[in-house]
Amino acid sequence: MKKKYYSILIVSLVLLLNACGGGGGSSVSAALPGTDAFPLQEKRFLHDLFLTEYLWYEQVASNVDYAKYTEPQEMIDDLRVDPPDRWSFVLTQQEYEEIVNQKTAGFGFGYMTGFRVYLVRIGAPAWGKLQRGDEIIEVNGEAVTDENIRAASQNLDAATTFTVLRNGSSVDVTVTPREYRYKVTQGEVIPQGGSKVGYMRFDAFTESAVGEIETLFDRFHAEAIDELVIDLRYNGGGSVDTTSALLDNITNEYPGQRQMYLNWNTNYQNKNSDYRFEDTDMQDGNELALSRVLFLVTKDSASASEALINALVPYLGADNVVTIGDATHGKPVGMSGRVYGQHYYFLINFTVNNDDGDTTSFDGIPVDCSAEDDLDHLRGDVNEKMLKTALNYIETGACL
Repeated sequence: MKKKYYSILIVSLVLLLNACGGGGGSSVSAALPGTDAFPLQEKRFLHDLFLTEYLWYEQVASNVDYAKYTEPQEMIDDLRVDPPDRWSFVLTQQEYEEIVNQKTAGFGFGYMTGFRVYLVRIGAPAWGKLQRGDEIIEVNGEAVTDENIRAASQNLDAATTFTVLRNGSSVDVTVTPREYRYKVTQGEVIPQGGSKVGYMRFDAFTESAVGEIETLFDRFHAEAIDELVIDLRYNGGGSVDTTSALLDNITNEYPGQRQMYLNWNTNYQNKNSDYRFEDTDMQDGNELALSRVLFLVTKDSASASEALINALVPYLGADNVVTIGDATHGKPVGMSGRVYGQHYYFLINFTVNNDDGDTTSFDGIPVDCSAEDDLDHLRGDVNEKMLKTALNYIETGACL
């Protein structure tokens, strides 16, 4: 897979947080930060998290030279058990609050090696201007580099002209970076033979996304869709609460039954928690009763995305939980944040299991149908290869 870059730092942090799979709030420690950005007391606090709450606590060194660390992430990288842990990380309070509130600054697009745009955030300054598939050639008349995109993204409220190749022609597009709020959900109803197919683009399981999910399912319910395709191709995960809310909307056939559960290490079995389908009296009327769901996935589909897919298997059956694209990321674990001063620590705490007790693999969820992530078409275009494969599967029961 081609390496991907992000037009602004916080976009990569959004994807990093979304890969956590934990959500569910943070526990505030009795922090006494000093003038040092990473004081000794905080280092001891972090080490203690590794020795107690961390899923692989038994493999963490008990003696640590705190003096060698000047940054929290540096210490995390040294202490985490890798493999399998590629994910434990730290954010500042501001970064965390911006992410969970879907708020950031810059352009709001991502590009691959070769400066080809693959993602534009819904509602970002670049939304409706830059397009998926655009190949950036110049930035303000200069040959494009990572550095001049980054510099322009940080120059808020100053218009930037991107010269791009689009459908074989050179086009100038002006985008002004600014502070903005973005959405993570978009949907359409697609006629397919005699059926109605709901297509849901879903980019992140943020805590703020539940309202967007409800609005889209209001439409799906009103239009009486027969099938559902959920596009998780760049969804790195996020809140388990949001995952549970989406499961509630997908099916109302199993009130009160367990969707999934979190299993902590042996020291913290009291923190194990179940997530259940809403009881009948809690349902709000826009829930569907689907017997099959199709998912568009890639290596960037992680954590809560994988938990969502896995949670449906005991209820719909493996044959009716259809994955299309490429094998997923492989993160069957999650974290519950802890706070010290201005830092939010996310260390792996638990596995995420479905009602049968199964987790997904560290190698990811394999796909039923292979399909290319097609940058020559917009997401939601019926001719885009992943969606086209899904629609063909609905129509014929076979891959393309």
